[in-house]
Amino acid sequence: MAHVTPTPSRGPGRRIPHLSVPGSAVRRLGARALDPATCKRLGDQPVPSPTVYVGDTLLVRGQLEGRAEGPISALRKQLEGRYTVEERRETGLGDLFRRLELSDELDRVGSTSVLIAPLPGESVEPPDAWKILQDFRAEHPRFASAVELCHVMVGSGYGDGVGYGDGVGYGDGVGYGDGVGYGDGVGYGDGVGLAGLPGGGPSGRSPVTWAAPDPCPAELPDGPVVALLDTGIGAHPWFERGVIKDVEVEGVPVGLVFTPADDPENTGVTVDRVNGVLDRLAGHGTFIAGVVRQHCPEATIMAIPIMYGDGVADEADVIDALQLLYARQLLALRDPDRHGPAVDVLSMSLGYYHETPGTFEDEGALVTALRGLSSTGVVVVAAAGNGSSDVEFFPAAFATGSGFDVPLVSVGAHNPGGLNPTGPTVSVYSNTGSWVTAYRCGTAVVSTMPTTFDGSIRSVLNLPGSTNPARGSIDLDDYSGGFGQWSGTSFAAPALAGDVAAQLVGCQGADEGLDRPDRAARVKAAAGAVATTLGGS
Repeated sequence: MAHVTPTPSRGPGRRIPHLSVPGSAVRRLGARALDPATCKRLGDQPVPSPTVYVGDTLLVRGQLEGRAEGPISALRKQLEGRYTVEERRETGLGDLFRRLELSDELDRVGSTSVLIAPLPGESVEPPDAWKILQDFRAEHPRFASAVELCHVMVGSGYGDGVGYGDGVGYGDGVGYGDGVGYGDGVGYGDGVGLAGLPGGGPSGRSPVTWAAPDPCPAELPDGPVVALLDTGIGAHPWFERGVIKDVEVEGVPVGLVFTPADDPENTGVTVDRVNGVLDRLAGHGTFIAGVVRQHCPEATIMAIPIMYGDGVADEADVIDALQLLYARQLLALRDPDRHGPAVDVLSMSLGYYHETPGTFEDEGALVTALRGLSSTGVVVVAAAGNGSSDVEFFPAAFATGSGFDVPLVSVGAHNPGGLNPTGPTVSVYSNTGSWVTAYRCGTAVVSTMPTTFDGSIRSVLNLPGSTNPARGSIDLDDYSGGFGQWSGTSFAAPALAGDVAAQLVGCQGADEGLDRPDRAARVKAAAGAVATTLGGS
């Protein structure tokens, strides 16, 4: 079992981030928090770090009829008579991959998510994936590295709102709660000494006026394709063209398929429908798309929804989307006229803190899927997270690992401008450390918001007109103007992704690899674009 050790997982001076997940996600995912002080451990296992995981799901490397068959059979035998172990997807991907003659490729880079459920009629406690995993590793050491937790992933943009007081989390060693101390929900930070500083604390979104025209050229060229794994893209004049939505592989959707009522980019109100408050990260994907468009107007943006409006994603959903995207990538390189253009850059503004952050398994489901895309010439750009910490945030921290044909780039946030002679300062909420590759402005960023957003919050002051025109204070959740200001490493990552895409524009039609199906040529072009972009940082 190979391991990568970027930095020690714990040590003097490390600021352990606070973890919290909103109650809406806890209920949806059956999320559990891993308490290092009380969790089950093997005898020689070091104390794990806190993380949040899906309670009834495990990830198994490979496909059901390939590498995953042995570990899943062993897991079923271990839980026989108490729990069932079944593939979580209603329609497995195996048939699709066999039909496309991609089974071997997907077995190498893909994973299978399995659902653990009590047998009907049996009186057993609800499944706890961590406890089951520990027992499995003790009983089946040869499969120990083949099975892992399914983590709860959170977006790296800061939200605002009400109604998030019933989540779970971990408060820097203080313990766990299901209603106490977690009222500010998604994101990370212990709340000490940041928000009280002028400009120090991360800010939620707010509407702004911006008269800028759509930077997209009148005639959009066949430019690079930037894929966004996020909440999707909502209605906005900038995205009436140059956008690929509803991505499929032979009829199988890539990512989540939201109903209009559940779409975080439609009305933006999916969590607190009683009060009509905008979701904490509603509009997140549209905002990110606008950042990419500003940095590379020629890019085509591919929207792949994998995150809900509360800012939380299931790692199994993310990995399913990545392996389907990989299958689509292989097909697009074979026949772009039928399957559409290949992806050139993948931007991810979400992640999680691993239970063994300093020594992560080199064959993990997420890193393997990302390496597969990298092998086809895709540049993966990941946000470093908002923990105000140096503890590794994944997938960004995979930047220190090996095995990527094109370097994965992790991006922290810096402040706008600045009088510091050495350049802009790193934003206090941004994660940092040797695993962060670069920084881009992520604070007080202005970008696009869905024009359909108008939540229930109204002006504090509103005076009808009489002798004078009507007067009022700002309506803080009316985004009908189409633009907003927001902060977070979520918005630093797409800035760099757009910069890389802009470098790739020069490869179009120049026989430098971007338009060619040859993997080696695409990898060379992509790696060159990364080197040029980082060289100018």
